[in-house]
Amino acid sequence: MEKDRAPQVPYQSLAPVYDYVMRHVDYDEWAAFLHSIFLRYSPDARHLIDLACGTGNISTELEKIGYQLTGVDASESMISIAQQKTLIDGNNSDFVHRDIRELEGMGYFDGAVCVYDSLNYLLENNDIADTFSQICSILKPGSLFVFDVCTERNSITYFSDLSDEEQGPGFRYKRRSYYNKENRLQYNEFEIQFDDDETYYHEEHVQRIYPLETIEKEIATSNFTLLGIFDEFTFNTGSEDSNRVHYVVRTPKNK
Repeated sequence: MEKDRAPQVPYQSLAPVYDYVMRHVDYDEWAAFLHSIFLRYSPDARHLIDLACGTGNISTELEKIGYQLTGVDASESMISIAQQKTLIDGNNSDFVHRDIRELEGMGYFDGAVCVYDSLNYLLENNDIADTFSQICSILKPGSLFVFDVCTERNSITYFSDLSDEEQGPGFRYKRRSYYNKENRLQYNEFEIQFDDDETYYHEEHVQRIYPLETIEKEIATSNFTLLGIFDEFTFNTGSEDSNRVHYVVRTPKNK
């Protein structure tokens, strides 16, 4: 008898196993690099907002460094996990269910981060423009916004056609990743099954891999000033030859 299959919105079923699936990620490295950016450009920043924060791993690491964190994410399931971890770990980060295109009334923060190619989940140029406007509105004058995007080189090199599967504590999953060069869309499909449930939960995650020129045009038409474009985890200049590019922008010093 064929087992039931249930389509899910992105991160709905992945949320409770996300930290296990992503356990290879060095969140210490991410936080240390973000800290180095703030030390260089905005050393007095203390209260940051972590946009598309997921289960709160980078927020937690930034808090350990000494920042005060508010995390937001469009996935209610991911935010729920982040909130549960806060209760267990006893940290002071605040996690809120919110779409990064709808941040009005949340401010004001000393800085914002949106990392691990979260901006690539915005599938239209208008989404980027709206997000930049919303972020600018909740930051204090002269504050930093740090974000990153993945390049087409990264998708072609690592995700043009990738399949893997693994069994973890209480679950198993299969993942298939593939890149459509014509529409510059990166697809990541997950099929998750929990040990106490015969249902296969299916999620499709889609990212748009923007030309860096497009990102820079959106910055130029926003209220942000571009301070730097950096290659992955360095202060070297980033380009289409990078796998990941970090952008550092600043809000106007007088709003």
